[in-house]
Amino acid sequence: MVINVKTIKYIIWLLYPVFFIALFASLLTTKTYMNISEDRYPSHQDITYDYTYVSGKLIDYLNYRHDDLYFGANAGDVEPILRHEVNVINGEEVVVSEIEHMEDVREVYTQIRLAGIISLIIVVGLSILLYKKHPKLLYETYRDIYYFPAFFILFVGGWMIIAFDITFTVFHEIFFDGNWQFRTDDTLILMLPSMFWLVSGIIILLLLSVTIGFTTFLSKKYLKRHLFGAKEA
Repeated sequence: MVINVKTIKYIIWLLYPVFFIALFASLLTTKTYMNISEDRYPSHQDITYDYTYVSGKLIDYLNYRHDDLYFGANAGDVEPILRHEVNVINGEEVVVSEIEHMEDVREVYTQIRLAGIISLIIVVGLSILLYKKHPKLLYETYRDIYYFPAFFILFVGGWMIIAFDITFTVFHEIFFDGNWQFRTDDTLILMLPSMFWLVSGIIILLLLSVTIGFTTFLSKKYLKRHLFGAKEA
């Protein structure tokens, strides 16, 4: 299949930010980010377990360092801190499980990371192709690469600020099954309240904005000179 050369530009515009969204989203799965977040939100005042231990176990699980979600409130506790209940409602079993939700979260993070890696490979490959065959289009692609991300940042950022609860709900309904709503005193809710996700989302969008802006700046200042010397593109 032959791809129209101008279509390559749009593919790069679409996939370039995907890699960075995946990269910045992965920052949320680091112990450093969780440690910085400690005591930043009102719900953290109600935490009675060892925040550092529990957050570290969750982060290690998301990064495939272990597969045990039945850990306790601290290193010496054998009673699972994550809730897992099976209730019978109207004759049907209804599972309410922080453990199952964390399993789903790891799967979603894995998919996001794979999408980021695949996007990077495609973007690099197409950029090399343009560099060899169509250097002017390569320059124009990165010069104007902010078009798609700007729309995404304004749209998603606007919805997050105006109606975060709706955005949060829609996101979970798309990526998770019905097992993601918990009590206000559950471990995941206390540690990761909605404000945590709002702040994290804003940080990701800000980092993406800076990255895209820096890419445009570099393309205008250095890429053009590298490709064409003193000549105009």
